Amino acid sequence: MNVNLNPIKPESGKRWFAVFMVSLAITINYLDRVNFSVATPTMMEYFKLTAGQMGILMSAFFWSYTLTMIPAGALLNRFGPKQVLGFSAGGWGIVTMLTGACQSFAMFLGIRIALGFTEAPGFPASARVVSVWVPTHERTFASACFDCCARLGSAFAPPIVAWIIVNWGWRMSFVITGAIAVVYAIAWLLTYREPDDHPTVTASELAYIRQNEVVNESGKVESKPIPMHKLFTYPVIMKVTIAYALYLYVWTVFASWMPTYFVQVRGMSLSEMGTAAMIPYIVAVIMELTGGKVFDAWHAKGATVSQLRRTGMGIAMVGSAVFIYLTMGATTGVQAVVYLSAFMGIFAFGASNVWAIPSDIAPYGQAGGVGGIYNFVGNFGALFAPMVTGFFVGSKYGFNGAFTVCVVFALIGALLFIFNKYDRLEPRTQDM
Repeated sequence: MNVNLNPIKPESGKRWFAVFMVSLAITINYLDRVNFSVATPTMMEYFKLTAGQMGILMSAFFWSYTLTMIPAGALLNRFGPKQVLGFSAGGWGIVTMLTGACQSFAMFLGIRIALGFTEAPGFPASARVVSVWVPTHERTFASACFDCCARLGSAFAPPIVAWIIVNWGWRMSFVITGAIAVVYAIAWLLTYREPDDHPTVTASELAYIRQNEVVNESGKVESKPIPMHKLFTYPVIMKVTIAYALYLYVWTVFASWMPTYFVQVRGMSLSEMGTAAMIPYIVAVIMELTGGKVFDAWHAKGATVSQLRRTGMGIAMVGSAVFIYLTMGATTGVQAVVYLSAFMGIFAFGASNVWAIPSDIAPYGQAGGVGGIYNFVGNFGALFAPMVTGFFVGSKYGFNGAFTVCVVFALIGALLFIFNKYDRLEPRTQDM
């Protein structure tokens, strides 16, 4: 039976505190991750590293990050997000702090691999939290809240890290940002509870959260789990994960190389780069939150989940292809910032849907596992993006060659996202 087919406005808003906490996790996650990109020009000069070597170091993070996704999803299904995200945040904070002690390429390589291991649960855990705390008609905005914090962390990392480097050196930038993650981990472990176990969530909010679910006689939400290894056999999963890999390829190229692009191609100083690199991400944060509201409003007017995700991701990928292409022809630094801001804006507006997808298609309580698979396959795009870009940057094709690859991948990804459906998966007879 449904808990309440027409639940009244809830008397509490604990679900939004849960969304805030995972959003904060992703902000800090990206602050620690993007720190390396912002410090790249300084470290390349300090250690005499080539663009190819930096591409390897940037990609090394994704080697372990990608391989850890399946275990991370399984751990989330088994233990839930409280322990998994708490220990993850503490771990990546410590590893980030240790980055400041690196003395060689080999040490950086080991640290980057360790960072990938520890940061892996961030997005699947956030999707898992949203899937059990937020009803379907608020889920696009809730998912946009934590996903846009990847842009928020990326927005604030350039000026903050650049300021720290100028005043205290690049090593201290890693110590400070890593310490922030450790403090967050403690706060998360002390405050997070599941809806059924939360001491102060009201009955009206619990009914509101569960309005689209089926509850058994014991008062628990019914779930029809699908074994994780069987999920790979569902066409909807494979199509959307490949599309997400292309999405992440495009995103990672700019998250990894945009600061260097502004310095090397546009001739900006470190402080100018900090400001220029922040602007596209601020636009992205505003546009992703706007997109979340717009798509939830469309859902309230009768649009299906599949209509939302197809339209949103189609806008994100096609729009990004257009503005990346225009960036290639920019004649001034200001023009490049404008085009990259437009790229980030339309990309983020549509991508308000991107992390709602695991919550949409996963059986109840399994969004962590589905999110792990989504991120596992998807991050192969992120894994190769820095290395491929480093190859182009160091060749005669330069950044425009790297951007051309992004345009092509964005258009292919658009087709895969558009020609898919996003209904909740039901286990087949042989999978039960």
